[in-house]
Amino acid sequence: MTKTIFLAFLPFIFGVLCLPQATYGADYAIDDPVVIAKKIISDDPIPWTKSEYEAILKTVGAKRTLTNIDKNYLLLQSPWLGVEYMQGVYKDGVNSIPVEQLLDLLNLATNSPQQTSRKLAEVSLQQALFEYDMAYGVATNLKANTEVNYADAISFLNSRFGYLKIKTARKLLEESGMADNAVIDKKTNRRIADRFRNIRKQYSEEIPIASALQEIKAFYTLLEEVVSGLAMVKPYTSFTQTITELNEVQLQERKHWRSGLEITYPTNGSVWTIPDPGSIEWTTSNLPPEKTIKFYLLKNNTVIQELGIFENNQLAEGIKLNKTLPNGNNYRIMGIELFPTDKFYTAKFATPYFTINKRDPNTTPPPEVIAVVEEEVATVPEEPTEEIIAPPPPPEEAVATQEDIVVEAVEQQETPVIEVVEPVMKEEEVPEKPVEVEKRTDFDGRTITYVKELEVNNKIVQINLWDHGRQDGDIVSIYLNGVPIVSQYNLTYQKKGFELKLDTTQPNDLFLYAHNLGRFPPNTVSIEIIDGDNSENIILNSDLSRCEAVLINVKE
Repeated sequence: MTKTIFLAFLPFIFGVLCLPQATYGADYAIDDPVVIAKKIISDDPIPWTKSEYEAILKTVGAKRTLTNIDKNYLLLQSPWLGVEYMQGVYKDGVNSIPVEQLLDLLNLATNSPQQTSRKLAEVSLQQALFEYDMAYGVATNLKANTEVNYADAISFLNSRFGYLKIKTARKLLEESGMADNAVIDKKTNRRIADRFRNIRKQYSEEIPIASALQEIKAFYTLLEEVVSGLAMVKPYTSFTQTITELNEVQLQERKHWRSGLEITYPTNGSVWTIPDPGSIEWTTSNLPPEKTIKFYLLKNNTVIQELGIFENNQLAEGIKLNKTLPNGNNYRIMGIELFPTDKFYTAKFATPYFTINKRDPNTTPPPEVIAVVEEEVATVPEEPTEEIIAPPPPPEEAVATQEDIVVEAVEQQETPVIEVVEPVMKEEEVPEKPVEVEKRTDFDGRTITYVKELEVNNKIVQINLWDHGRQDGDIVSIYLNGVPIVSQYNLTYQKKGFELKLDTTQPNDLFLYAHNLGRFPPNTVSIEIIDGDNSENIILNSDLSRCEAVLINVKE
């Protein structure tokens, strides 16, 4: 089916359904969602009157809960909009459906188009009624001048299209019986059977929602080519065009009201000095003052300190840094919106790298003196360079390396710096034991527990991961040394393989981070670590407060 142009189709939608187009566009001159919601209700009051609401309930019936199989029919509404369209339909971390349920749906779309069209209309009515009911509740409060908060107004703007969808779904329900009977020839049957085999081969038990939408889109194109099945149901064609355009407007508005966050200080070139308190400055969009933002300090891409939770007043002062932090120019601040209004989108921002230095807390030198001290420190590594056989690094790199080593040696009270970096000159000398690297004990406010320590022969290993036990919608990330190697992956029974490059100079921590709890907490993943001809199976658990990890060492 050729998708109609978005703007050209809008007059059809609003003209046929007798609703003013101007009140439903996404181009707002006002940025207050409460004011906009009141204007929409004032410009077209009929949908929000008690009599109209009761008339719809009388015609459609009371709301009922949709089963997951019911929700699968909604995939037929508009696969052209992609997975974002389905957000809000599949909830509680459900990002996939059983493959056999998808194949049943495609089979019905081919051989029982009238039944499929009618079922789609019934399910769409219920989903539209759910949206309309939500919008009507907010509209009632707005009309009564009851105080409506920012989040409620956004909810109204995102769900008010339910009224239009009810009318569209009722039209499909009335006309579904007009479809022609399906006539499938042998050649088409073979093409459909091949398609089913490919889907089963590619997806073992579950198929992600995004992939299911793509399969439906391709399958419908096939039905169009052979002029059969659901593609012959003209009421369905009209319905899905209208719903597609309505949902496209709805998605554009959802994006318009998404919150935004930008941290303006610290930024590239900023310097924080321990023990002086730091400050953070930021700007936001679509984020009211009563909202809260949580800030973290990162070293490279790893969270090393929580800086606190602050109201959205664009400034946080008096931030105290951990006194044990080493000097460095690889620090960042990350901010994350808490309790987002749009549950499918969270405003977050990470600054460019900036510098953290230390000084004696008992001295408060002026800025000019601090600059001189920095220059003196920069000359320290030049003195021992003649004793080192290997060519010295460039001055900037030498300073950074030397500062890190000096701080580490002072904090851990290890051997002097020169003895650590100087190469061994005699074969009979026994090399110094490497400085023990402290295990990561927390990440993003969650505790890390190590369940196993492994030793491997190769610095490059293969891992496979899959859902352990019941497949229940677990969404996880896997981190290696604080860097994500798998991000927000929906676990299935099908193994997913990755190649890991390990650090040979220190233990490597591999930990599981849960983004939800699935239907059966906690999140549990089976991991197979393949080291040449050897392999090890490990089970890791994670919830929203803790992560389990494994420590991997590479043999010298």
